[in-house]
Amino acid sequence: MTQERPVVVTGCSSGIGRAVVRHLLGREHTVYATARDIGSIGDLASDGARILPVDLTDAGAMRECVRHVEARHGAVWGLVNNAGYALTGPVEELDMDQVRQQFEVNVFGHITMTQLVLPGMRRRGEGRIVNISSVASRFTLPGGGCYHASKHALASFGDALRYEVSPFGVRVSAIEPAVVRTRFIVTAVRLLTARGPGTGAYASFRDALADCYARVQRTPYRYGAVSADKVARAVGRVLASDSPGPRHVVGAAARLTVGLRWLLPGPLFDAVVRARFPVPRQEGRS
Repeated sequence: MTQERPVVVTGCSSGIGRAVVRHLLGREHTVYATARDIGSIGDLASDGARILPVDLTDAGAMRECVRHVEARHGAVWGLVNNAGYALTGPVEELDMDQVRQQFEVNVFGHITMTQLVLPGMRRRGEGRIVNISSVASRFTLPGGGCYHASKHALASFGDALRYEVSPFGVRVSAIEPAVVRTRFIVTAVRLLTARGPGTGAYASFRDALADCYARVQRTPYRYGAVSADKVARAVGRVLASDSPGPRHVVGAAARLTVGLRWLLPGPLFDAVVRARFPVPRQEGRS
């Protein structure tokens, strides 16, 4: 008899998480959709998903989620670490409480969920962990220091984990898109502009960043944005594969950017970034 393959997906209130859940429904998985507010994912229950409340800053909620799934299936077979957001702005001006919150959600929550599911996966002798990362894990843009740092951290965590758990039949993969057509950018702009009109040494830089993000939001196709459904299909392929690769770059823009980062010497890549993205300038100097 084939064992059940329950999959837990975090961050399903919008965007990629919702698309992953819908893509996996009707396949060989029992799909658990999670979010801080389960009222935001009630429609996924109507579609056939099972819903659970999970706040990635609440260790107790994460433990209860995994206990619930293990009580019904013995173990979590697949974990899709998807929840995340972007805190943007010049490093000097970042609020440290917000920085800690960024890492709680984008890094520490994923590590905690992974630690919780691994004992069951090892007992079962198989499992899949899929980290929804980004090409942001391979380079850094001005204004994105905190967000990129969280993605670099997630990538390093996933790389180490892959070596450590493969002897137990557990496979670890990262999905790396560039711009995705979701509300992700809306949240980034909201956090960036929450302080009100720009003032001080980085005023024009912050305003230029907000304008840049707004352009991407208005015309995502110009920036090679992919749909959340395309990312979800990549997740589905990884879960279905007996030997999933470690990193899966999604979309032409993502592949181009990764290729440029690999091919160009550091100073030349920096020049490309300065030409394409806002950077601070000292007022009164050309």
